Amino acid sequence: MHSVVNIPLISLLLCLWACAEDKAELYERMDKVDAHVHIRTANNAIMEYAKSQRFQLLTVNTRSDSQAYIDKQKHFAVQMSEQYPEDIFWLTTFSMEGFEEPGWAEAVVEKLRQDLVQGALGFKIWKDIGMTYRDSLGSFVFLDDPIFEPILEFMAESGKPLLTHVGEPRNCWLPIDSMTVNNDKNYFSKHPEYHMYLHPEYPSHERLMESRDHVLDRYPELRVVGAHLGSLEWDVDVLAERLERYPNFAVDLAARVCHLQVQDREKVIAFIRKYQDRILYATDLGISGDQLSDRLTWLEDEWRSDWAYFATDSQLSSSSVEHEFTGLNLNEKVLKKIYGGNARHWYSMLD
Repeated sequence: MHSVVNIPLISLLLCLWACAEDKAELYERMDKVDAHVHIRTANNAIMEYAKSQRFQLLTVNTRSDSQAYIDKQKHFAVQMSEQYPEDIFWLTTFSMEGFEEPGWAEAVVEKLRQDLVQGALGFKIWKDIGMTYRDSLGSFVFLDDPIFEPILEFMAESGKPLLTHVGEPRNCWLPIDSMTVNNDKNYFSKHPEYHMYLHPEYPSHERLMESRDHVLDRYPELRVVGAHLGSLEWDVDVLAERLERYPNFAVDLAARVCHLQVQDREKVIAFIRKYQDRILYATDLGISGDQLSDRLTWLEDEWRSDWAYFATDSQLSSSSVEHEFTGLNLNEKVLKKIYGGNARHWYSMLD
């Protein structure tokens, strides 16, 4: 009697062990993409490490307050991409300096055109548009403001994708004790100047999402990737509504995986399966200067722990969330899309 019972149990255990081994082996042999990083160094240790892990990188130039700062980022992006043309790619951005002066938008378009010639795969717009800049009358400037129309028209006509970071996590507009993840609680506790709940004079999360949605409505041919789960990270059902409404809209996971870990597991699995072609793996890694060891350690931990979450059904924990959670155990087909295929498609990498 015992043997009849134990044989299937042993077989099941062997199968579970083999499946875990298969996922670990898949990670090692699969070509992957981290589709949202910020490489601001000439030290090639980051690229050698990424290559050793079979990761390609998409480095994102960002912030709009200084063309000099943008040019510095571009310098590193071009330098790295020349050294590693099949391993790192970059997105350009533009400065808001002088945005109310005549000819500003036309000058931006010409600068972006030159960046495409130099190898940029596409464009980035950062959250300071909508949350920082005000016009001469004191009104906030949003992404759907008419001043951006010539720029957005150029982006759409170019056929290149746009990565948008609009707003912050919705937690930013909530009291600390209502926030859903620990890293938001910790950050906004230490930086009340950025905690929008304390600053009702600033734009609402809803108005910021509306500004991005208006752009999606006006430029249906523009391929848009919403950084950080499109700032709709708190509820996959709400994010799904946007993905249904806008077929040319995808999202990356940069710095928002923990927001999936606090939601209902089965709902998250169903969401990922349904939108498996429109979710891009990313970390939001930032590296500057020559001191890379701590950042490489962070990156290794991030890549491995994220893989455990997406690829296994292990019981896991994270300092970003309160309770343990179970991995999603996604199949190989879905993992290959999220971890590489989708980035290569949405950003036309190696075309």
